[in-house]
Amino acid sequence: MARYAAGDVEAFDELFRRYEPRAYVFFLRRTGSPQRAEDLYQELFLRIHGARARYEPSRPFTPWFFQIANRLLIDDHRRAFRRCEVPMADRDPHTKGAGSEQQLADLEQVDQLLAMLSPEERYVVLSAKIEGVGYPELAEHLGKSADAVKKMASRAIQRLRATLVESPVSVSAR
Repeated sequence: MARYAAGDVEAFDELFRRYEPRAYVFFLRRTGSPQRAEDLYQELFLRIHGARARYEPSRPFTPWFFQIANRLLIDDHRRAFRRCEVPMADRDPHTKGAGSEQQLADLEQVDQLLAMLSPEERYVVLSAKIEGVGYPELAEHLGKSADAVKKMASRAIQRLRATLVESPVSVSAR
């Protein structure tokens, strides 16, 4: 990376050859979608290219690389929650699905609850509780201890529960 930051274009080819498989697997494990993983790792290498001038050669490359990947994943999760897709049947005013309006209201309320968390907390909670990513793996990618990540997830969930107690959200168990 130091060579690429200094202007050696061929060094980027070497970085891509070495890190493309790792980046793809990183995103595939977290998204479960080969298409999404491919889009994300391509975006990652675009960001690496854009950030080459800010790279500090005295620091190791791999943690820097995965920190950018992690932030990209957080941004992707954030975008996904903002664009909750609604099935076409729910958009058609002539077809009234049982509870479709309530489902949309519930999704909006869940989105509001998650928006109360910091991006890092949201990433940890969604990755650990929804996607099933282990705390040690999350800790490695966040550069923290597994205990610190567990505490972060626990405190975030406690805050969400406290908010639910203060103003109950009617999220149906489906």
